[in-house]
Amino acid sequence: MLIQRWTAATHSALHSEWQAFAQKHSKSRLTFFFRDRLYSLGSHLNAKLGPMDDSDYLRLLTIAAEQANAFLSNARKWERERWVCQRLLQGLNIPYRADEFAPAGEPPDVLFREANFEVFFVLDEGRRLNDEWRDELQRRRSAFSLSQLVRREAKPRRIPANEFLLRLAPTLRKKAHNYKERGMDLGELDIIAFASLKREVLDLNSHFPPPTEYLRQGWRSLSLVGPTFARVLFAHPDAPDFLRSNLGRSIVFDVGISL
Repeated sequence: MLIQRWTAATHSALHSEWQAFAQKHSKSRLTFFFRDRLYSLGSHLNAKLGPMDDSDYLRLLTIAAEQANAFLSNARKWERERWVCQRLLQGLNIPYRADEFAPAGEPPDVLFREANFEVFFVLDEGRRLNDEWRDELQRRRSAFSLSQLVRREAKPRRIPANEFLLRLAPTLRKKAHNYKERGMDLGELDIIAFASLKREVLDLNSHFPPPTEYLRQGWRSLSLVGPTFARVLFAHPDAPDFLRSNLGRSIVFDVGISL
């Protein structure tokens, strides 16, 4: 899932059709590798609210994969980074306008009001999103029925917050080292880590330990965004107010969005 923009009508129509299909195949223990990575498909769904068959779903899934590949291109890097910022703001219930975001000289990646957002993605070891989505697009284009897209997926392992936070370490250490070598002030940067892991899932009920190592690196703030949650891990007194006022709260999204 990259971005989902549903109207109530289109969501209801798709949900009803999916329920009917799922019931038809209820005896299968296989799960679909759909994870619904649908990016801006509201207009396509609005165009057809009647009964949908396999070919309709395949067409929508192929469009989603085409848009995912476009979204992951180098040309749209800043758009991805801005989307992560917007996802955090949505979780914190901070209203915003599109014209409030601006590119910067890297770092930071995205300017928003008084925030200087630097964004990075946390993925499973060995995962390459571009290759993954290129293969998935070909798979969907080659399919003649939904049953051909059936794929077994292992259930992700639930891990506590202290273990989850370790996944941020390699990138943050590298960024801290490189930026300091360039003479940059890390105390002016607000980091957002977008974690999209397929093999592990964060236990939001577990204890979040103080992110001591990351505090010592000198960032002004550090926020964590996942498919279903957002959390400000720390924010120094000079960080933006909307980050400091949400410090230490885990916010759960109504609709999960991943990569």
